[in-house]
Amino acid sequence: MPTMVSTDSAKRALFERLIDDASLFPPAGLPMREALRAHARHSESAYAFVGGRFVAPASRLDELVATRAANERPDLAVVLDAASLGAKGNAIRADLARVARAREAGVTVSALEFRLPGPALGADALGAVLEEVAAGWPSDPISVWYEPGYHDGWTTPAEVALAAVAGARESAPANLTLGAKLRCGGATPSQVPEVADVVAFLVAAQAGGVPWKATAGLHHPIRSTLGGVAAHGFLNLFIAGILLHASALEVVLLDDVLAEEDPRAFQVDPLHVGWLEARVGADAVAAARAHCVGFGSCSFDEPVNGLRELGLLA
Repeated sequence: MPTMVSTDSAKRALFERLIDDASLFPPAGLPMREALRAHARHSESAYAFVGGRFVAPASRLDELVATRAANERPDLAVVLDAASLGAKGNAIRADLARVARAREAGVTVSALEFRLPGPALGADALGAVLEEVAAGWPSDPISVWYEPGYHDGWTTPAEVALAAVAGARESAPANLTLGAKLRCGGATPSQVPEVADVVAFLVAAQAGGVPWKATAGLHHPIRSTLGGVAAHGFLNLFIAGILLHASALEVVLLDDVLAEEDPRAFQVDPLHVGWLEARVGADAVAAARAHCVGFGSCSFDEPVNGLRELGLLA
């Protein structure tokens, strides 16, 4: 499902529903009760418009149903973790059964996320996952996000993985929207994609018309390098994706946008979003956000506070 955002302000279009709450996952790893309470507080804060879905592993859905208060009704993105970890048997079907039980208990699920164990990938493998989802899903819309593997480089070349996603999208049921998920960090440096690898992902997604979201490692707005360890910035990533989508930037400059560590190089205001001289208005930002959908963060406060420190949120 495309992300629909305001066209009244370029800045609002960039930030609206940008950050999914992944506080159940490391490094935060909050207990369920604490994570749900924090999510509820964020949804009532002055920055609620920045927040997106609550991300939960399928393996903890029964716990979520038992723990949530009657007035807590988060919109869930569910990670099919048994399937992603390569559990024996039909793991995807088992995960989807957990999703079905949660929905029967009144929980809203509007997105599913998964990986496929092993290096083999093709439109047929992705199509098989979509068939499993479609078999147990009603006619209402659902977005499904596939995460290509990364370890010191793409397990499958980005152009191959994204072409497979594009191919599977063509045969997907009308109510299922398949996209790709970009992991930008992890517990070890080998899990942090190089700038060139991120560029390859963005270019391949754009070429195939594949919407994407991101996760992990995007704690700060601007890219930084501390102690020789690089961390991607979420403003770098999304402004690069938006400019690429709008054809407002030459592909050869994407590396420079993603590697930029000077916040003054970026423009984010009601009229324009951009980097140096490459700028687009609210309509272009809103159109791109249907393609550059958002990112999951284990902390809502950290990226929001980073934006506040840059003077981008009041």
